[in-house]
Amino acid sequence: MKKAGTLIVSLDFELFWGMQDGWALDSYRDHVLGGRQAIPKMLALFRKHGVHATWATVGFMFAKNDEELRRFFPDWQQMPTYSNPALSAYRCLDGAGIAGADAACYYAPELIREIADTPGMEIASHTFSHFYCREDGQTVAQFEADLEAAKRIAQEKGYMLRSIVLPRNQCEPAYTQILEKLGFESYRDEENDWIHEKIRIRPLMRLLRLADVYLPLTGQGGYTPGIEHGVVNLTGSRMYKPFFEPLKMLEKLKVRRIKRQMLHAAKLGLTFHLWWHPHNVGVHTDFHMAQLEEIFSYYEQLKAQYGMRSMNMHEAAQEILKGN
Repeated sequence: MKKAGTLIVSLDFELFWGMQDGWALDSYRDHVLGGRQAIPKMLALFRKHGVHATWATVGFMFAKNDEELRRFFPDWQQMPTYSNPALSAYRCLDGAGIAGADAACYYAPELIREIADTPGMEIASHTFSHFYCREDGQTVAQFEADLEAAKRIAQEKGYMLRSIVLPRNQCEPAYTQILEKLGFESYRDEENDWIHEKIRIRPLMRLLRLADVYLPLTGQGGYTPGIEHGVVNLTGSRMYKPFFEPLKMLEKLKVRRIKRQMLHAAKLGLTFHLWWHPHNVGVHTDFHMAQLEEIFSYYEQLKAQYGMRSMNMHEAAQEILKGN
């Protein structure tokens, strides 16, 4: 009997911690706060269509304030030593720290609980401090200390972290071994296509990746997951790209591209992994919800016609690990 296809959905849940190295808060606040407000709408959409999802959550966000967060810091000798200090999310706590209305852009313990209480949702890790594994200056030992802190704060709040999404999907074999050591079952690797493998000129890579959102430059994105160093690699297939004003006339092509990739996976019994950030849908939210409604309604058609399943990363990894 042919194996059924699988739809995996994961979200990089990071609030402003994941944007602090490239944006000023005043310039991105509407996206972050809009993303928070969109989450109940996304949860309702997931419940309506029977879609399961993994929420890869930055560990800092489990805290209710600066004081609580500092209790979980790694030893100062094991904090990330990026050559570019702007990459470190710890710098947001310098000076007066985070207080008042800005706290909603950084901390979300009640929202995490709302997500966890929704059937089919998994609370996973996006590292403790939005740690970058390929940036100059950091070390494997610092990465391990970061993940240990992520597991400590999550455990205190009542969550067991089994899956992880690494910021910018950055990973190396030595880091994958740390994932296994610390008990993670799965991670989401970056897309496995010729653009990522062969193009080294960053502006050209970004241009080609943008074109691939609308046109089938890299094929269908379906795959059979493998195990690396004891950890299941649930590679990302497609990022759901938010509305982009200069290319608004191509929005129908974007959704059609995703649906064709889903169909390919459903027919051949492959895995298709769709992902995005909540802040991606923090503006033009109703437009994005309508598109996601169309995508997940199509999933229900594929479920009825081909037996496609929806799984979060933990569920998919468990099936694969038990089969091995």
